[in-house]
Amino acid sequence: MKAVFEPIYNSLNQSFHYGMFQNNEFKTPWHYHPEWELTFITESTGIRSVGNSIQAYSAGELVLLGPNLPHCWKTNSTNEQTAKSTFIQFNKDLLGKDWLEKEEFLLIKKLLEASKYGLIFNDEISKIVGNKMLHMNFISPTLRMIEIIKILHELSLEKYEVLSLGARFDVNSIVSDRIEKIIDFVENNYQHKIDASQLGELVFMTSVSFSKFFKKAFNKTFTSYLNEYRVSRACELLKESEFSVEQIAFETGYQNLSFFHRQFKLFTKKTPANYRQEFYK
Repeated sequence: MKAVFEPIYNSLNQSFHYGMFQNNEFKTPWHYHPEWELTFITESTGIRSVGNSIQAYSAGELVLLGPNLPHCWKTNSTNEQTAKSTFIQFNKDLLGKDWLEKEEFLLIKKLLEASKYGLIFNDEISKIVGNKMLHMNFISPTLRMIEIIKILHELSLEKYEVLSLGARFDVNSIVSDRIEKIIDFVENNYQHKIDASQLGELVFMTSVSFSKFFKKAFNKTFTSYLNEYRVSRACELLKESEFSVEQIAFETGYQNLSFFHRQFKLFTKKTPANYRQEFYK
C-alpha cells in the first residue's frame, strides 16, 4: 500500500479533468499526483487516508487535496452500498500561466495554497457544492470551466478543517517498502496488541530506530497513528452496526473501556455515544 504516482490521463485540449466514479468499492491505492483534486463522496463509508491523517468518511463529504499529497478512500468491506464519487482535477495552468497571481484570484490562491495539507468542508457547503458538481455532468465543457471557478471562489469564502495535521508529506520517503509494510500490518492487525518492537522486526530495525523513522515519516508517533486508525474503525462500527460501545472498543483493539473513551474524544471531540447519536440525526 505504498504511495504510488498516478498520472491523470487528460485530453491535451482540455484544461481540467471532470469525472464520476461508480464501483463496488474505491480500489485506488494510496497515491499522489501533481494536480489539485476536489472530491465529493456521493455514496460509501470507510476509511480516508490523507497524508498522515486517518479518519472515517461517509457520503456527503467534500475534500480538496493539493498537489502530490498521498491519499485514498478505502471502502468499508461490510457495507453493501456502491462506492460513488464525483471529482475535478486540474493543474496550476487551469486558466493559463500565472493566473493565480492575478488580483481577482487572490482568495482562490490562498485556498489552493492551504490545500497542500488537505482540506475538508462542513456538511452544509459540502452538500451545496456537491450538488453543483453532480450537475456539471449535464452541461458543456465551457460551462463546467465557469462552474469550477465559481465553486473555488465559493469555497474560498468558507471555513475548513485541515486534514493532514499541518504535516506535508515527502512523497519520495513514502514510496518505500518500509512504509508499505507498516501500513499493511496495521490494517490487518489493529484489533490486536501492536508495539514498536513488532514493527521494528517487520522492517528490520530496532524498536528505537523504528520509532524515530516513523516519527520523521509521519510527523507523529506510531502510538498516535495506531490510536487514530482504531478510532476511525470505531467510527465506522458506530455508524454501520448496532454493537454496544463496549463491544466496539473490544473489536477495535481496546481492552480498557475508559482508555477507549479518552482516545475517541481526543480524535473526534465527541464521546462514542454522541458520535452515534449525531450520525443518526
